[in-house]
Amino acid sequence: MKIRNCFYLLLSVPLLTGITNCHKPFDEPPAYHGPMISSNTSIAELKRLHLLNNFEKIMDDLVIEGIVIANDQTDNFYKSIVVQDSTGGITIRLDGYSLFNVYPVGRKIFVRLKGLWMGDYAGMIQLGAGVDRSDPLSPQLSSIPQPLFDRVLIKGPMQQKLVPKKLAISELADSLQSTLITLINVEFASSDTGKPYADAINKQAVSHTMRTCGIGTVYVRTGGFARFASALTARGNGEITGVYSIFRTQKQLLLRDTNDVKLDGLRCTQTGPKQMFAEDFTGQQTDSSIHLTDWKNIPETGDRYFLAKTSAGNTYAEISAFATKEQSVISWLILPRIDLEYSSNELLRFQTRDGFDNGAVLQVLYSTNYDGGASPWKAKWNKLDAVIAKGAVSGYAKDWVASGDVSLHALKGKVYIAFRYEGNDPPAQVAKLTTTFRIDNIQVLGN
Repeated sequence: MKIRNCFYLLLSVPLLTGITNCHKPFDEPPAYHGPMISSNTSIAELKRLHLLNNFEKIMDDLVIEGIVIANDQTDNFYKSIVVQDSTGGITIRLDGYSLFNVYPVGRKIFVRLKGLWMGDYAGMIQLGAGVDRSDPLSPQLSSIPQPLFDRVLIKGPMQQKLVPKKLAISELADSLQSTLITLINVEFASSDTGKPYADAINKQAVSHTMRTCGIGTVYVRTGGFARFASALTARGNGEITGVYSIFRTQKQLLLRDTNDVKLDGLRCTQTGPKQMFAEDFTGQQTDSSIHLTDWKNIPETGDRYFLAKTSAGNTYAEISAFATKEQSVISWLILPRIDLEYSSNELLRFQTRDGFDNGAVLQVLYSTNYDGGASPWKAKWNKLDAVIAKGAVSGYAKDWVASGDVSLHALKGKVYIAFRYEGNDPPAQVAKLTTTFRIDNIQVLGN
C-alpha cells in the first residue's frame, strides 16, 4: 500500500510541475447577451399579410419579437399569451397551462414564424399551429402544442418595460388590437356598476358597458373562469388598463387583473357637462339602412338611404350618390328630438370622414318646427357651423375629422338636428357629385 502511494506521488510531481509551468490562463465563460436570434419583421408587417376570415401558412423564415403583455395568470386569457412590439400586438394560442410561469408579463420573446398559421377569430388576428376544420362551417386555429414551445418561442430577458398608451374611447382603432392601452375619463354604465365581472357560478363570460363623458362606448369582457369573475365593477370614473380586442363590430377591453382598474373619481354625470344624447351606431346591421328608435332616415330624391357600414371593427353611418344614376340625390338622417328647455351651454359633437370627394355636400341643420314626419323638407331648417370632412379626392381620408364644439346655446325648447346629403350621379362624367360621407360618434352635451 505504501509503495503504491509513493509511486502515485512520484508520478504526480512532474505532472504538477508541468501544470505549474504552463502559464495558461483559466478560461472564463463568456458573458450572457441573450438568445442568439433577432427579429426580421414587425408585428404590424406580419398582420398586413392576413386577409380577414382566411388562414395563411407562413412559409418564410420570419421572426418577430415582442414583450409579453398578458397571459393566463388570472385565467382571463385562456391558453394564450399576447405579445407587443413598437408597431402592434398579436395573440398566440398555446396548448398549455400556467403559461405565466414561463412567459410572465414583461418577458421579451422571439417567435419563429415559419410553419405557423395566422387567422382571425371574429376579426381578432391570432397565431397558431394549424387549422382545425373538424367543423367545416367554423374552422379555427389550433394551438401550438407544448413540445414545440421552445422551438417556436425563444425566451429573452425579463422585466422589460412597456407603457400602455393612454387613449380616449373615441381614439380606438383596429391597429390597436392586442395592445396594452389605458382608457381615460371612463366609467361603467350606471346599470353595470356594482356587478360581478362575470358569472363565476355558471362559468359564463359577461360584457359590461363602459362609457365616457365624451364620445363612444366599449365593452369590458371577462371570462367566467377568470379568478376575479366574482369581483364587483367599480362605481367611479377614471382610468382602466387592458388589452384591446374586437369581436366583429364590438370594441372590447380584456382585463389582466382588477389592479388595472383605477375608477375612484366622481362620475362624469355628477360634475361638468352632462351627456344628453349619444350615438355611435354600434349594433347596427352592416350594409343595411340605419334603423334606430325615434330616428328618421328619409330619401327626398334619388331613393338613397344612409347605410350602416363597418371598417376596422367600427360601425358608422355612410351616404353616397355613387351608382344611383340619378340626376339628384338628397337624403336626410335626423336625430330624435332633443329637449333643451332645462339645460344650458349645450353643444353638438360628431365626426365625419369623406372619400372620393368630387363636390357633393353634407350639412348639419337644426329645426324647431319640424313635425317629425316623412317630409322634413317642408320644415324650416337652419345650418349649424360645423367642420365637415372634405378634400379626400383619390380615396378615403386617413383620419376622422372632429366637428368641433358646435354651439346650441342660442336654441331653446325642443329641436331636431339633421344631416342632409346632396349629390347626383348623372350619365355625364363631368357633372357627377358622388362624394362618400361617413358619420360617427354623435353626441349632445350640456349643463
